[in-house]
Amino acid sequence: MCGIVGFIDYKRNVKNPISVLNKMNETLTNRGPDEEGKYLSYPAYLAHKRLIVIDPVRW
Repeated sequence: MCGIVGFIDYKRNVKNPISVLNKMNETLTNRGPDEEGKYLSYPAYLAHKRLIVIDPVRW
């Protein structure tokens, strides 16, 4: 299971977009605690969390 969050700020009215993005990404901890990443490029700010799924049959 994975989760994606993000927002677009065309007017630059978000005072600390990275802080907002981090808080949004924290809400996804139960969706995927294994890996995370961020994409920061005005006006888009995106983040994700990833859960690594291991196939028990193969292990």
